[in-house]
Amino acid sequence: VVAGALTTFALAPFDIWPLALVALALFYLGLRDLSPRQALGRGWCFGFGLFGAGTSWIYVSIHNFGGASVLLAGFLMLLFIACIAWFFALPAWLWARWIRRNEAPLADALAFAALWLIQEAFRGWFLTGFPWLYSGYSQLDGPLSALAPVGGMWLISFTLALTAALLCNLPRLRARKSFLAAGVVLLFAPWILSLALKS
Repeated sequence: VVAGALTTFALAPFDIWPLALVALALFYLGLRDLSPRQALGRGWCFGFGLFGAGTSWIYVSIHNFGGASVLLAGFLMLLFIACIAWFFALPAWLWARWIRRNEAPLADALAFAALWLIQEAFRGWFLTGFPWLYSGYSQLDGPLSALAPVGGMWLISFTLALTAALLCNLPRLRARKSFLAAGVVLLFAPWILSLALKS
């Protein structure tokens, strides 16, 4: 829940962009050794924290503009948050059930970033979409902002998820030098490219 809520502080108006990496790293580490059922619960908790901290405007819309009572508006907001938290629960279950590869840290990091991107794309499309609170938006004033014209917010989200997973996996990558070299290149290349594009 805390990791999900941290993402909100990486976005406007707070713009503490490193918190997006911290939140993603905590989520990735939190799924590392769980059973699929446990991962489902942890993914839901992450989504509940993210949307609970980042969608207060829904309460304002229901209460102030919709005229609903405080209790009804609060209940409807909690119900909404509990439902859309499944956007994170189901990918977390898929991750723990079929995709996770703890024995292959480089492939594991790439797979996590790909699944994160698919989750965000799906969330922006399903039932007309809910395209708020994407991790890529945290970089509008951050060091990865120059990637936006190249691959949009999607490339930035993928890069953030990949960076977080690779940072978590660096100790495991040290065992094999060739994988460590590839991991370091994947870790730093997008950031260097973005800084180069900015200038």
